[in-house]
Amino acid sequence: MTFIAPRPARARWGVFAGAWIALALLASAWAIASPISSGPDEPAHLIKAASVVRGELVGPQGSYGNEVTVPNYVSWSNAQTCFVFNPEVPANCAPPLVGDPGELVTGTTTAGYYNPIYYAMVGWPTLVFSNEVGIYAMRIVSAILSSAILALAFMLVSTWRRPTIPLIGLTVAITPMVIYVNGLVNPSSFEISGTIAAFVAMLTIVTQADERLLRERATILVVVSVLAANTRTISPLWIALAILVPLFLLSWRELGRLLRHRVVLVSAAIIAVGAAFALAWTPISSRLATEATGGAPATTVITTVFPDVGQSPFFGFVKMITLTFTNGADMIGNFGWMDTPVPATTIVIWTILLGGILLAGFTLLRGRRALVGVILLLLAVFLPALIQAAFITSGGFIWQGRYGLPIFVMLIIGVAALVGLSLEEQPLRAAGLTRLVLVVLLGFIAGQGYGFLKALRRNVIGSDTSWKQLITDPAWIPPGGIAVPLALFAAGLAVLAVVALRIHSADRRALVVRQEEHRGSAARTV
Repeated sequence: MTFIAPRPARARWGVFAGAWIALALLASAWAIASPISSGPDEPAHLIKAASVVRGELVGPQGSYGNEVTVPNYVSWSNAQTCFVFNPEVPANCAPPLVGDPGELVTGTTTAGYYNPIYYAMVGWPTLVFSNEVGIYAMRIVSAILSSAILALAFMLVSTWRRPTIPLIGLTVAITPMVIYVNGLVNPSSFEISGTIAAFVAMLTIVTQADERLLRERATILVVVSVLAANTRTISPLWIALAILVPLFLLSWRELGRLLRHRVVLVSAAIIAVGAAFALAWTPISSRLATEATGGAPATTVITTVFPDVGQSPFFGFVKMITLTFTNGADMIGNFGWMDTPVPATTIVIWTILLGGILLAGFTLLRGRRALVGVILLLLAVFLPALIQAAFITSGGFIWQGRYGLPIFVMLIIGVAALVGLSLEEQPLRAAGLTRLVLVVLLGFIAGQGYGFLKALRRNVIGSDTSWKQLITDPAWIPPGGIAVPLALFAAGLAVLAVVALRIHSADRRALVVRQEEHRGSAARTV
């Protein structure tokens, strides 16, 4: 294997900066183009975030959720969902706020028991703004932070010996749904982006051994793993898989050599402590809620009744398996409260890209790499079904497509990365790789762009109206006008394409040099 010196720190962190800017622009465009309360369960997350930064981590249990003290304009988000599940209704139907926007009132959130770490990081704009600007500011803060986490994956991939194929997998894994969630106040943004970064970091540590970069990579792994694990109840499972599955690529001797590094052991210990806190938060939150009632009688809780409550685990498992392709389409993109699916064109583009990666994996992977590819595929197909099967009898059918994104993105990135490793020493043509990158980027831009435009139309004028009316007669106008989110999204796509091409160009130059050396060696042999 040809030794390649690591990219200089300035170069690889330049990749991070460029990717961060691009992804933040894309997520911020979604943050502005999405009406208040249009994200899945977003009112609950808005109220939770505003209460956490005011020191109220849980709040007493009320009939419809935990009762907490928040600004009136944040609590009012519960009343601004008139367009939810009505795709033909634009967002201007939302009623105006009643009362003083900045007045502190009692709000109700169904996210009261959620881990507070994400909310503490994004809720602080409500301490600065006293009107709905605070909601959009929270979204943009979440967009910037989750985009920074995701950008770390691009930086890590740029340090690979042959980064082009892994880069393609990373790009395809960032479906429209990933960027959309990053532009909302929703802990899934940290969960999905953090799982991507943790998995890429672990793959990098395992397959791109370099002691000079080990501390940096381990630090990234620790930060993103702890943040992602402390988002949703199931998040520690995704992080555990992101860390453990790549280890199957190592022999026992290689694993022992890795574990002899002090930085590896310290990192593992910190991640374990972070995951332990995440697991402990559920009983902690229940105790805090009880203490907040001050010994008052228990409140009758009015809960949402999900379908199929009482059904057997086998029923839940089979139902999930039958919905595999439906959930797959939702992971590509189903915006709003799952009432605005991406257009069929976007589904087709991503299906072709995903199919190409999986077909390459099936054709090229052997040995340990094939084993890891099979493990990822089986987990992506069956693990969500097993989770839903375990919950359906007592809680009903609750699964939504985006819940499976963490394992879905690991499958895409993992197979592509393993294919890239299998092709490292193959005589690939530089021009062919460049064409492949360009095709993927064009598909990415077309699919993302069309999905964004369709969702914007749905919010502004409703889904059953003409495209012309989006410009000539908008019913709901996002902050700054329609041109602002469009410009941000276009700029984000352009910058991300430049970042990807720069990563590939470095790989292309190395490949050309290697081919010239090979031809020179062959000529000398003759």
